[in-house]
Amino acid sequence: MNVRTQTKNEVAVQAAIRCSADSANQARAFCDQIQVRVEENSTGVTVRTEYPRNWRGNLSHSVNLEIQMPETAPLELRNRFGRVTVQKLRAAATINNNNGSVLLMQGRGHRRVEKSFGSVEVTTIDGDVTVVNGNGSVRASDISGSAEVTNRFGEVRITNVGKGLTVRGGNSKVDVEHVGDIAMVTTSFGDVRVWDAKSDVTVRNQNGRVEANSVAGMADLQTSFAAVKFTGIGKTVRVLAQNSAVTGDTVGEAANIQTTFANVDLRGVKGGARVTGGNAAIRMIGIGGEVYAKTSFAGVTVEDAGGAVTVESGNGSVTVSAKAGQACRPIAIQTSFAPIRVAVPAGLGYTVSGKTSFGRIHSEHEMTVSGAIAADSISGKIAGGGCEMRLTNQNGNIDILKR
Repeated sequence: MNVRTQTKNEVAVQAAIRCSADSANQARAFCDQIQVRVEENSTGVTVRTEYPRNWRGNLSHSVNLEIQMPETAPLELRNRFGRVTVQKLRAAATINNNNGSVLLMQGRGHRRVEKSFGSVEVTTIDGDVTVVNGNGSVRASDISGSAEVTNRFGEVRITNVGKGLTVRGGNSKVDVEHVGDIAMVTTSFGDVRVWDAKSDVTVRNQNGRVEANSVAGMADLQTSFAAVKFTGIGKTVRVLAQNSAVTGDTVGEAANIQTTFANVDLRGVKGGARVTGGNAAIRMIGIGGEVYAKTSFAGVTVEDAGGAVTVESGNGSVTVSAKAGQACRPIAIQTSFAPIRVAVPAGLGYTVSGKTSFGRIHSEHEMTVSGAIAADSISGKIAGGGCEMRLTNQNGNIDILKR
């Protein structure tokens, strides 16, 4: 079915009916029973194709409709098998097509598409768009209003949505670019990429990668058994993952990340950062606020933190390098079966308490020591004291170094 529009207030219908059978006479007789009816009433014009209900034999048929209609009249279209195209309609349209592709081009007004099998493409629409698909790809581009897409099996690609976007996919790869408002994406067993969103972004995924780039608002990202990557987040970022590596940079506010069995690399956060990893190595560089890191069976590295640093590690090395050019910030580190290394600039005052077992404590800074002097414990002050530095280890060395 191919629907085109015109400025005239009238409807024109052309039908091409094709039939095949064991003989030409059988095919002709069957085609004669197919009727295309056009009915006009007070509500508009109805075009209906009627097929024989009871027929037998080796018969097949197809009906192709070319319809011209007023450009400002609303459209309701239902089809079972075949391609549907609607062009330049300046009114609302509802399309229901079971088996076949749907193409909607250039128009105004709300568009709603429901179908089971086949691709859907909606482009250049001044209005809102709703697509409910079962098995097939969905593409929507240049939508001035909001877009809502539901799909079970097939790729979803959305480009240039003026307002909000909601995508519900099952076993679907989702690719989104340029969203003017809030974007919410839910899927599984497919990668998700969201780029250039003017507001908040929420992604719920399972068994698929998640990537968020250039998000003006906050980003709330969730997945499992696949990597998470983000950059250019205007506000806060939250990541909840399982068995997923997390890489991110350039965050306008705070960051909160949880994952397991994969590494975390976080850089360039203006606010504070909290990272919890199970059996995951953690690297945090250039965090503007307070830092908290917790993991086990892997190392932790923190460099250039603008706030207090707290690290809780089990069976992993810890390296912390204080940011130069600022006043001291409290440092608290705890680990076991691995070394602790803390580097602070000369002249910053710290009040130090350190304790280890089956290891030694070494300081490159001059320190005023109080109490007994021992290789495995220390209590003293660097540069007259100041912020608290509390270092606790088991079965590992502790080094306090000059930066």
